Amino acid sequence: MKRPEGMSREAFALLGGSNPVIPSHLLDGLKKKDKLAKPKASTKGTVIYRYKQFKNQARDDGLELRHWVKGYKDANGRIRDAQEGDYAFAKYNKKVTLYRYDGEEWLNIISRDNGLAAMGWTKEETDYLLDMLEAYDLRFVVVADRYNFPNGPPRSLEDLKDRYYAIARRLLVAREGTEATLLNNQLLRQPYNAAAERARRAALNTLMARSNAAEASENEILEQARVVEDKRKAEHAAASAQAAAAAAAAAKKNAVAVVPKPPPPVAEEAAFNPGDLIYPQDFHNAPMQMGMPSLLNAHLEAFWPQPGVYARGVHTRETAAAQEKQALGSSQKNIKAFETAVAESGYAGLPRYHSRAVSGAYLALRGELLALLELRRQVRAAAAGPSIRAINSVVAVAQQWLTRASSSCGA
Repeated sequence: MKRPEGMSREAFALLGGSNPVIPSHLLDGLKKKDKLAKPKASTKGTVIYRYKQFKNQARDDGLELRHWVKGYKDANGRIRDAQEGDYAFAKYNKKVTLYRYDGEEWLNIISRDNGLAAMGWTKEETDYLLDMLEAYDLRFVVVADRYNFPNGPPRSLEDLKDRYYAIARRLLVAREGTEATLLNNQLLRQPYNAAAERARRAALNTLMARSNAAEASENEILEQARVVEDKRKAEHAAASAQAAAAAAAAAKKNAVAVVPKPPPPVAEEAAFNPGDLIYPQDFHNAPMQMGMPSLLNAHLEAFWPQPGVYARGVHTRETAAAQEKQALGSSQKNIKAFETAVAESGYAGLPRYHSRAVSGAYLALRGELLALLELRRQVRAAAAGPSIRAINSVVAVAQQWLTRASSSCGA
């Protein structure tokens, strides 16, 4: 086992052979080159410390203390403190928002308010309360524990809160002039309710004062109530299921048997064979019988699609593409030959509008052109053989198909 880099030979010998050393990223800190490397010089200058006098802006008594301050000394001998400005810890001196009145507001607002006057507080005791709240940052529990106004009546925690929040709401409304701008203020939107707070504390004290026996008895009563409630729910569910079954049986007894109408037969698409095409001479916009759809398949037969909405032009183009794919496959040579045959027919575009007659003639024309390509292929195959009679027969049939293709183009 190799001695880890950064570990002395003596320490490695103490390990022995029975305790393998597990590599760890902590060994990177034991490298000698890291220990012996000198710290990089700071661009701010040489670090020095000075014993300086300072003031805390959070204090208003002008107290001055001294402490060590880090600084930098540049090449010219100038010294600059690392932390400039106010005392760094003064920003943590946060003060709560405390609503206090002045002499004019007491005379014109607080003393003339009948609701505040009915609380039985004097100006001196109210000032004492506000001083305590300011000293303890509105911690009412701490203030109630230390509240001791000379020759004053005893005040509970709810009394202190009720007095302060009532004064705060009255001062807010008086300073704003209206309550319309203070609708989102927490003091006015959810005013403090001393009676509800007293009832809540009394209920909590009663709950906390329960004995173990009383708590066990209450839990037993709650468990019995839960069992009764579950039993009632089960009975209600069984009655509902029974009523639903009876209603279903009655409806089934009185129902009239309805024979479902069979769906129209859907003809299976047969493989396209240009040699077996026999098209009608003309096409009509109106179907031949009631209920027959106005769409045609690749064989120009009535096509029953699945329920839905179909555009005849889109269906016609998709059917023509299916014709071409079934007859020609993916051979680029055959596709190019078919495009040439379409161009030779004099009708290489798409119909302007897609009535049933136009769509049927368009599909018939393309089918006959596909048949013409098949006959030409047979002519070339026959030309390679010795049968002259077969060649003449194929040529005659080709001329016949070409004549029908021209008549379909005109239709």
